[in-house]
Amino acid sequence: MSTILDSLSSSFGADMVSGLGKALGADPSAITKGLGVAGPLLLQGVSKMAGSAGGTESLMKMLPQESSGLLGGLGNMLSSLMGGGAAASATGESSVASSLLGPGVNGIGGALSRTLGFNVTPLLAMAAPAVLGAVSKAMKTDNVDAKGLAPMLKAQQEAFTADPANRETVALVSSAMEAGKKAQATIGAYGENWSKVASAPVAAMMMVATADLSGPIGAIQEVQAASKALLAAAARAAPDSVLAAALGGGLNVEMLKGVKELAPTNDKLIEIIRAGTAAVAAKSPGEVREYKDAILSVAKATAEAAKDGGFLGIGGTTVSKDEQASLDAIAAALA
Repeated sequence: MSTILDSLSSSFGADMVSGLGKALGADPSAITKGLGVAGPLLLQGVSKMAGSAGGTESLMKMLPQESSGLLGGLGNMLSSLMGGGAAASATGESSVASSLLGPGVNGIGGALSRTLGFNVTPLLAMAAPAVLGAVSKAMKTDNVDAKGLAPMLKAQQEAFTADPANRETVALVSSAMEAGKKAQATIGAYGENWSKVASAPVAAMMMVATADLSGPIGAIQEVQAASKALLAAAARAAPDSVLAAALGGGLNVEMLKGVKELAPTNDKLIEIIRAGTAAVAAKSPGEVREYKDAILSVAKATAEAAKDGGFLGIGGTTVSKDEQASLDAIAAALA
């Protein structure tokens, strides 16, 4: 009998795996291994959600009515990753994955990224809706109603875990979920201040990026450079650190939207940077230096990502006067 994971695996063909490898800068073999972990990981999240109070009702609302349509939409998602016109999408939209894996999703993505050698978070973002499509398809195929959803998911998850052939994957899933729990605990400890902590590095990126607009190509380069700097800072930090919980998934659309709404001006962006730093200094003083360095590295990477002035990449300056002024203001706010 075909399982949810079988259905998921069949939806990612060789061409899509190759395209994902190009988009994420990873070998197809690494992408295949990543998908092999992402499926069971997300299935565990779906099963846990279905088994919680009110979880089945919430999950049923998330399931697509036409699973084939959603799975077919993976091509559109891949185009978004590959296309230069959607800079923020290059890092993946994570809302569905967050719903299934919880607030510690950055810790999960960061742990897998360190193990597999590439940013796994966009892969989780793509696989999450595909898993929901596969669940919907399984319910229709096996004539399972809402009452039977949790038992079906639990049975398939337990069968996968019990198979000795899956021992390595199960260990990776377990390790990633443990990292997610630690990240969730860190987030919970900060309470309402967490949004400031998570937003400050993004605020620094936005302040530099908007100081001297670099055009569409330059904007893409700046976002990609900022995301790479975020991931590098998280990778250097301890798995249970503030940086791992906040930045382990790199940059995504939700982070950009959130900061845009909170801080429409440079003064507001500086306020966010100061507030995030103050929260870390108060709650995790041993990590504040590392946190400040991460903010500065993101700002610097953004400034150096694209040349300003010049024509068709010829001439111009790596860091403009306006960008340098923003870097100086950020450094002063962190002093």
